[in-house]
Amino acid sequence: MKKIKVSEVIDSSHSLMNDIVVGTANNLRDAEFIIKIDDLIKERGITQKDLAMMTGMRIGTISELVNGKGISFNKIQLLSLMVALRVTSFSDIFEIRLPEQQHSEYEQQSTEWKADKEIPIPVKEMFRDNVLKANKLLK
Repeated sequence: MKKIKVSEVIDSSHSLMNDIVVGTANNLRDAEFIIKIDDLIKERGITQKDLAMMTGMRIGTISELVNGKGISFNKIQLLSLMVALRVTSFSDIFEIRLPEQQHSEYEQQSTEWKADKEIPIPVKEMFRDNVLKANKLLK
């Protein structure tokens, strides 16, 4: 299992994304991006090369994913990994772990949002701020 700070993911992707996307993602800056491919490979008694051959991906791509270097992947690659490793959920391969307090806040706000169909205040504020930023970019 490889753990990467979300802040590292954001910082390394910043030039590829617009400022609003980066600003929104920064709300998870203290979270961890967990990569579980290496554990799955070991559990199944195969090698990275075997997985590359099973999925049709380059061994370099598999190595980058396992080591957290190639954190950019597409849906087809994800589906290929799921088929080859026989997993049923994205979270079997990758996971985002929020800090405990943030996790609790998100859980509570999500539950309330579903129940009363009212957008949580922090989301409304983010939405407003992002609209203002977008409008400034258009000028």
